[in-house]
Amino acid sequence: MSDFPPPPPPGSPYQPYPVVQQAPRNGLGIAALVLGIIGVVVGIIPFFFWLAVILGVIGLIFGFIGRGRAKRGEATNGTMALWGIITSAVAMVLSIVGLVILVGVFEDLGQEAAVETGSTVAPATESPTSPATDTSSPPQDAAPTEAVELDVYKLRVGDCFTESQDTEEEIIYTVPVVPCSEPHSDEVFALVTLPDGDFPGQDAIYSQAEELCIAEFESFVGLSYRESVLDFWVIAPVEEGWVAGDREVICNIYDPDGNVSGSLSGAER
Repeated sequence: MSDFPPPPPPGSPYQPYPVVQQAPRNGLGIAALVLGIIGVVVGIIPFFFWLAVILGVIGLIFGFIGRGRAKRGEATNGTMALWGIITSAVAMVLSIVGLVILVGVFEDLGQEAAVETGSTVAPATESPTSPATDTSSPPQDAAPTEAVELDVYKLRVGDCFTESQDTEEEIIYTVPVVPCSEPHSDEVFALVTLPDGDFPGQDAIYSQAEELCIAEFESFVGLSYRESVLDFWVIAPVEEGWVAGDREVICNIYDPDGNVSGSLSGAER
């Protein structure tokens, strides 16, 4: 004979053993919300965007798992898990925005560090508008008494120099300035300024520079450029100089027949 009581009949309200209720598994939903909130706070702090990415990714994973548990009835904080997903996503967005801003800041700093005290310039290979600046001649006592190697950015109207004709360099940094009474190939007849704006391209720079110099040619020589037998060339900014803020063009007159002695100012030829 059995020592255990017989099982209750079907439909009986009495059960032989108590039913054990499982505790809700809410841990991941709570963790997702906590990580999301911390990620949002960290995401707005400069240089800590990388930490917001990590917290956001982990928070998203925990949030989706917690949300799945709530849907299966294993957890009771489905709303909390959903907010954990939302805040974690916001943290990741903030981290991306922070990264973009930080990269932009470093690029700006790099450009400022690359700016040199003197930008480089290049001569044009052809010749020819707009208002010009500084076409007055310097005082006679300012002229050099002997050949001096001078930075092109220190050239002034009336300076005479001799450029090497066999040079293949496209960028000019210095020129040998000599007294205009001595034989020389070139003379500065005007300094003009290009309009501000984005770099339009090297060909466009030369074209604008030549037009500006043509507008000043007649006032220096006494004849228009089309009537004169003299010619000119320009020293204009290259792209690196343009980015650094250089807009000045140096207009240089010369005689195609060869070196001259004395200034071409008022030459009328």
